[in-house]
Amino acid sequence: VYMGVPVKLGAAGIEEIIELNLNKDEKKMLDDSANSVKSVMKVLDGMNLFED
Repeated sequence: VYMGVPVKLGAAGIEEIIELNLNKDEKKMLDDSANSVKSVMKVLDGMNLFED
């Protein structure tokens, strides 16, 4: 699982990274979401559900 940013794609790949102008509350929500995903992945990793 990963998080990414929006980009403009062309024939040769990424042409431009689109910067998001997040306000303080939006940035906190994004950070909280990322931390929640990390926590869940850590729990799942400890359950040995996925092969290395």
